[in-house]
Amino acid sequence: MANLDNLEEIEKIDQDGFLRNLQEFPEQCERCWQDWQAIPLPARFIQAKNIFITGMGGSSMGGALVSSLTKDYPIPIVIWRDYDIPGWINKDTLVIAISFSGNTEETLDSFKKATAKTDKIVTIAQGGELDILSRKYKTTHYKINYSGQPRSSFGFIFTSVLAIFSKLKLIELSEDDFREAMVLLKGLQKKIDVGIPTPNNNAKLLAKKLIDKIPVIYGSGNLRLMARRWCNEFGENAKTASFYQELPEANHNTVNGLEFPKNLGQKIFAIILQSKFDHPRNRLRQNVLMQIFQRNRIPFESLMLEPSPTPLAELLQFCLLGAYVSYYLGIIYDSDPSQIKIVDFLKEKLTEKPMEG
Repeated sequence: MANLDNLEEIEKIDQDGFLRNLQEFPEQCERCWQDWQAIPLPARFIQAKNIFITGMGGSSMGGALVSSLTKDYPIPIVIWRDYDIPGWINKDTLVIAISFSGNTEETLDSFKKATAKTDKIVTIAQGGELDILSRKYKTTHYKINYSGQPRSSFGFIFTSVLAIFSKLKLIELSEDDFREAMVLLKGLQKKIDVGIPTPNNNAKLLAKKLIDKIPVIYGSGNLRLMARRWCNEFGENAKTASFYQELPEANHNTVNGLEFPKNLGQKIFAIILQSKFDHPRNRLRQNVLMQIFQRNRIPFESLMLEPSPTPLAELLQFCLLGAYVSYYLGIIYDSDPSQIKIVDFLKEKLTEKPMEG
């Protein structure tokens, strides 16, 4: 297993320099936020009665996490990770289509069908067919000026949706709020970056606890979808099986599945993402859940990030922490975090029978 404090050893494993993408996350957010200050949204977008965000993987997750900041807003916001579109989409729907490559077939399929229903459309892509179609359909378009893996551009995707929602007054976000979140994000990065030795680096320490374990991530409220984000990161960056659970729902069913097999504590490691903005009853549920883990001899760790003066600052810091933990776990396993061989194999098989239409 690789030594997390040996930079030369890390560079041999991380041959494409994926670490650099993690380190550029705050910069991506700042660049994208600045870009969007110069992009006007048509006045008719404000009249939308519902929002439909279509994308896959990290593209959908960016929209999902931002939507978690708008829980008090009175219009529906739907995240779509599939082909086709729901029947309720109409002229009053604002569609946001996101694909880093611009060639994600599920997103393209949904986008094309949505163009027949509404002219309120935003597209976000680095290039590909979605970039081309944005001109054909005259959408409001943001071109991601960045190269790398789709997941390495998460700062652009997340901040694009954040800027759109801010412009539409779906969330209350001042320039000072955004700048404060960036300062805290950079502060966390200084504490968990590769140059910080393991004994003083919480991301490295957590990664080491996960060796030969299956992470199970729990989240509620604003961090409910963050648990899913961490699960995705463990799969892509660390090539390790993981699962996520949403509270309070998990307290009504899957919590019963902690008794068998009898050696479950040797196989899984629970991670509880705690927020200072959680509902008081969910905080109580988290505390009881930790008692259940102790009774069943299941190793766990609860995480709360401070300072986190706003939900946005908290969300961004958890994004960064999850990315680093999963990266370090991949390095420990001597696995190049940039490689996604199984996904590449799947895409290769799909191209053997292209979509029609």
